[in-house]
Amino acid sequence: MGAPGEPEDTCPMHPDIVRDAPGTCPICGMALEPRTIAAPDQGEENPELAAMTRRFWVSAVLTAPLILMAIAHDLPGHVNDNVAASTTLRWVELALATPVVLWGGWPFFVRAWQSLVHRSLNMFTLIGLGVSVAFLDSLVATLFPGLFPASYAAEARTWLGEA
Repeated sequence: MGAPGEPEDTCPMHPDIVRDAPGTCPICGMALEPRTIAAPDQGEENPELAAMTRRFWVSAVLTAPLILMAIAHDLPGHVNDNVAASTTLRWVELALATPVVLWGGWPFFVRAWQSLVHRSLNMFTLIGLGVSVAFLDSLVATLFPGLFPASYAAEARTWLGEA
């Protein structure tokens, strides 16, 4: 790689991957780590950590009302029914969940795609596949509820305790 003494970054899972600059592993998608341990620089901020922290907090703020709506459904008196119609709540839930999934989860989708391209399936692949399938199912159910058979809706109501 570089001259002796220059910093090198490597993948914790694939030590044979060595780069002269920070980035992600082309095999598994994990962030490359410095090969040598150095004293932490108090003035230097990790941009990936800062971006993920920002995504986490924005996603947490948008997810909190979703959790409250889910809990309110199980409270006596079905609080959600008194607030808005079921169709309105589905649209509100979609509006809150979409930025969490697409913006908050974007780094996971990028790494999942990289794992597919490099034919190295890993946890990013599993996360990306699971989240995208669940989100697409919810999206289709919200946009086109008539596509699903009545038995699907009846089963969902039974599972939710509405029947």
